[in-house]
Amino acid sequence: MLLNKKTLVRKGAMLIASSMLFISCGSETPKEEEVVATEDAVVVEESDEVSYNLPSPLQIASIFKKSGLKYKDGITSTQKDITKYTTKLSKAINLGVYSADLSYTVLNKQSQQAMNYMKLCRQLADNLGIGSVFDQGNLSARFEKNLSNEDSLAYIIAELQMVTDMYLDENEQQEITSIVFAGAWVESMYVGSKAYEKAKDKELNNKLSEQMTILKSIVNALKADVKRDASISTLVTDMEAIQAVYAELASVKAFNEEDANAEINLSDEEVVQLTKKIEEIRNKFING
Repeated sequence: MLLNKKTLVRKGAMLIASSMLFISCGSETPKEEEVVATEDAVVVEESDEVSYNLPSPLQIASIFKKSGLKYKDGITSTQKDITKYTTKLSKAINLGVYSADLSYTVLNKQSQQAMNYMKLCRQLADNLGIGSVFDQGNLSARFEKNLSNEDSLAYIIAELQMVTDMYLDENEQQEITSIVFAGAWVESMYVGSKAYEKAKDKELNNKLSEQMTILKSIVNALKADVKRDASISTLVTDMEAIQAVYAELASVKAFNEEDANAEINLSDEEVVQLTKKIEEIRNKFING
């Protein structure tokens, strides 16, 4: 199958090979190396001239968890009334928010919470006209069946993303991908920053800075998609507002890109400044 503007990139094609294995043997439990492969999945959103690497919500959640992020109850979105999301933009943004919350709860073995977010994702996908992807390969049924198996749920989420991306590409709706990733990134950064406020973990601090480098790619991808949907320009403004706050932090200004060993270590005060802007944008998203 040929994909127009976007291709899925995975290390060593391991994900495709493991998918074929599961179909043939009926197993839902991936091997360790196959779980790693799903975490390394990225989407390359291409314009006519430039490609932008965008992370999956599962990948970001996995990176934060490996950096010491502990589960903290009550920091994911509690907004369950999706009827307030009336535009394509708000629906796609919050599909991203719920996707991030879904990944976070799955990787922290919060099965009932994960099931709730899976249902919300399905409802928003239905409202966007792409709900049929949840029925491909019995993804929804398999998710509910494997609620007690974290590895299986992570694999199913990765497969769902792959199927969704392919569907959007085939139906010339690539802009939804960029919008969803923007919502997922903001929610993931919100969760990560709130966890840092409690733990003050240095490695988690470093990961917050690393994830900021992804924001540039998300903004560029969104800008490339404004020609498809003019409403995306408001989302670009929101994401650039986060960029602006980060760029003005003293630790960021002092960073020397030419020093291969240099790292950006934000002070606690700088994390608070960044978190405040992320929370502001995040609240704007979930409140419709």
